[in-house]
Formats: sequence, structure tokens, C-alpha cells
Amino acid sequence: MAQKMGSEIDPVMARLGARGFDVNVETEDELRTYRVSGKGFHLRVGLGRKGVLLDFVVDPDGESPELRYSIDTDLYDVSEPRQQWFGDEIQRDIVSFLDALENGRLRVTRGRHKTAIVFPYEGKYVRVERGRVFTRRREYDSLADAEAGDQFHPFEA
Repeated sequence: MAQKMGSEIDPVMARLGARGFDVNVETEDELRTYRVSGKGFHLRVGLGRKGVLLDFVVDPDGESPELRYSIDTDLYDVSEPRQQWFGDEIQRDIVSFLDALENGRLRVTRGRHKTAIVFPYEGKYVRVERGRVFTRRREYDSLADAEAGDQFHPFEA
């Protein structure tokens, strides 16, 4: 039997709260939404029967977002058994990101025209970078490769 969507995310959100992050939970019908605000960022994690989402915004001044990283199950109804694999994959992505935020392994660089973040994911490293029009996500084998060309430092939440 497949596990309940969000079952891996709930404990990480609880640990974020225990670590001092301002975690708020809203529940409406079958949708549970976590909202976390911190120094220069906003985070929203939505959990429902049909899908999950993460929306992370780096916004140091509260007026001009530098980077948005969003991931969700999109149009896939993950309550259907044939789509469950996709929901599980997205849930793992979200948990990896939240774990990096919780444990200080989220790294950031702010260039003149771009902001990028790097975090570990399943033995590799993900780099999310704001482009002129779209946000780009790439995986690298090493932290050095993921951070190449920029000066990254720990993201201060």
C-alpha cells in the first residue's frame, strides 16, 4: 500500500519548527499548507490528497524576489495509483530541499544579475539559478561543479 502523500514532509516541517523557524500551518478541507518565513525568504509547502507543492522565494527586502524555486505534482493526480510514482518523486525532492534548509546545507550566491542556490539531493547537488526569463534546475556530481563560476556561502535563514 502506498504511503500517504506528505507523510515524509510532515516530520521535516516539525523539525524546522523545533529549530526555531516560524512555521504556520493552515488546513482547509483536504489541503494542508505550511508557511515559513525567515530572514530574506518565504516558503510554502502544500499537501493534499491529489498532490504536493513547494514554493521557495529568496526575497531579502520583501519587495523584489531574487529567485523562486517551485516544484509540484502539477496536473498529475497522484491519488491515482498509476501516478503515485510521480508524487513520490516530487515528495523526495521537497524533503531533500527542506532537509538542506533545516541543516544549513542550502547555499546561495548573489551575482549582479543572478541569484542561485545549491543543495544536496540523492548523492548529487542541485543548482537552481534565475535566468532572464526562466528558473533553471541542474544536477551535478560534486559540490565544486555545482558552485563553479560563483562564490557561494551558507544561506542564512
